[in-house]
Amino acid sequence: YVDTLLAETAGWALLAVFCVSWAFLFLKVGQEHEHGKAKAFAGSIVGSLLIALTGLLSVVTVFGLSSLAAVSLTSFSVMAFVLSIGYSTEYSVHIIHRWLRSPMSLTCSKERVEYTMEFLFLPTFMSFVSSTIGIICLAFTEFHFNSVYFFRPLIIVMFATYFYGCYLLPFILQMLDFEFLRLGPAGREEDQEELLDAEKVGAVRSNDEF
Repeated sequence: YVDTLLAETAGWALLAVFCVSWAFLFLKVGQEHEHGKAKAFAGSIVGSLLIALTGLLSVVTVFGLSSLAAVSLTSFSVMAFVLSIGYSTEYSVHIIHRWLRSPMSLTCSKERVEYTMEFLFLPTFMSFVSSTIGIICLAFTEFHFNSVYFFRPLIIVMFATYFYGCYLLPFILQMLDFEFLRLGPAGREEDQEELLDAEKVGAVRSNDEF
C-alpha cells in the first residue's frame, strides 16, 4: 500500500509541477508581447518538462539512497521523498525562467547558462546552505525514530535536489541550443540588467521563504 501511495503522490505532484510551471512560464513570457504565442507555448512546454524531469530524478534518487541508508518505506519517509519534488522545483524554476528569458544578444546556450548561473548561483547556494543547516539539527535528536525517518531522507533531499537543480540542469541546458527556446528581451545584455534585477530579489525571497 505504501509504495502505491508514494507512486500516486509523486505522480500527482509532478503533474502539478508541470502544469503550474507551464502556466507561470507561458504567462510570464506572453505578457511581454515580444514573441509569438506558438513560440512561447513551445518554449514553456520544454521548460516545464525540464522542471518536472528534475523533480522525477530527485524523488527517484532520494528513494534509492534512503533505502541504502536503511530508511524503511513508511508514510513518514514518503513525506520526505515527495518533499524532494518541491525543493528541486524551487531551484529549477528560477534557473529555467532566467535561461529562457536571457537576452537575445546571447547567441549560444552556453552563454545563456553562464548568464543564468552568474545571477542565480549565490542565492541558490545560500538557500541550500540555510536549509541544510536546519536539517542537520535533526541529527542531534535523542529519538532514533526522528533520526531515521526525518534526518536521513531529508539530508539526502538537500544534496540530491541541489545537485540536480543547480548542476545537472545547467549542463542539460547547454545542449539545448534551439531558436524556439530563446524567449528573452531584444537588445544588448547590459540594457536588460535593470529589468531583470527584480528576478534575483524574488528568487532570494522565495528560496528563503521556502
